[in-house]
Amino acid sequence: MDRLFLRVYLHIFAGVLLAGAVAQAFVIPRINAQLARNIEVSFAVPVALMAEMFEERYSQHHDFGGPAEQAAKRFEVPVVIIPRADAPLGADALGRLDVGEVVRAGPVFASVLYARIEGTGHVLQVGPMPLRFPLGGARGAGLFLCFVGGLSLGVFALLRPIRRQLLDLRRTAEALGRGELDARAAVGSRDVIGALSTALNHMGEDLQRSIAMREELLHITSHELRAPTQRLHFSLALAREAVEPDDREHAFERVERSLEELDQLIDELLTYVRLKGRRAPAGASVDVGPVLAELCETLTIVPSRATISAPVPGAESLVVRVEARLVERAVSNLILNALRYAKSRVQVSLTREGRAIHIHVDDDGPGIPLAERERIFEPFHRLDDERTDESPGFGLGLAIVRRIAEVHGGSVAALGSELGGARFTLSFPV
Repeated sequence: MDRLFLRVYLHIFAGVLLAGAVAQAFVIPRINAQLARNIEVSFAVPVALMAEMFEERYSQHHDFGGPAEQAAKRFEVPVVIIPRADAPLGADALGRLDVGEVVRAGPVFASVLYARIEGTGHVLQVGPMPLRFPLGGARGAGLFLCFVGGLSLGVFALLRPIRRQLLDLRRTAEALGRGELDARAAVGSRDVIGALSTALNHMGEDLQRSIAMREELLHITSHELRAPTQRLHFSLALAREAVEPDDREHAFERVERSLEELDQLIDELLTYVRLKGRRAPAGASVDVGPVLAELCETLTIVPSRATISAPVPGAESLVVRVEARLVERAVSNLILNALRYAKSRVQVSLTREGRAIHIHVDDDGPGIPLAERERIFEPFHRLDDERTDESPGFGLGLAIVRRIAEVHGGSVAALGSELGGARFTLSFPV
């Protein structure tokens, strides 16, 4: 027998036995007391009539004669007449008997009824009554065996599909542990095990997606690191071969620029990776209006042919559940990206729509092709370099913006701008 079945069955059976013991101690006595009262009330009239019959016989013949034996044979119930002193009754029962009541004594299913015979010192004793316990003897044993068999079949029928689902979950978890990331559990029901199977499948999908993204990120990162390292080797070789001091100094300047580029790339990579799976603090909130105004004022020192228009302060404070440092980083990336491509103007605006705050960054540059508006948020994805004379960057700035938006339950989108260029809309829930 399967261990799961045995354990559950034994627990249920033990619970049933415990319930039976509690019923035997507290419920059955109450039922027996009620049955005893019902028996006493039900047989009171016939027993009293029988006592009157014997009273009439005694008043006429001064003896009880044979009616007692005749009644016992007719009703198949022992009927005897005994002296009052021989009646096995307590003081309360004798008191009731003396005032003419019919009194019951003995076990419930072997009840004996007593009635006083007026004008004599005797008592009519009827019983024990032929009452049978409905669950006693062979019938009770049969019912108990049927109960045990039905309980066993019910528990087995209940646990069989559960056991099958649990074994499937175990096989799926072991397969995922071996690295078989395409393994999935069968979701056969909507109960808690079905929910567990669904959660395990989602975990497998997330794990598969995460590892695929990590491998892709590792591949792209190695490619991105190769260019500055090659320039470093080339610049160092030029520095070693340089004869003139100016040539050597120029080569070392190229080395420093390549190192700075490496530092920036590593910093962007670390920022992108640290944001993966991060959650915003529960109590984080900030009024984005003053934050954007201060940020625009700070970025005016960045060399660019375009000017930045800060959002116009409004009377309403726009407080969102975001971490101030991260939202500054996201908007800063969007503004710097706009400055790279804008011809003369970058405009930052702020709107509220329902339960969301939207931060818009518009520029009057060449815009973004419709087919590229989703892909530009992928890590290391860059548009063609002909759109600007400046360095295209590493392709991580917009990916970091998306990560920051997702951390706070928001989103970012690339659209067309009324200024003629691109519009980036960063949205956060209020």
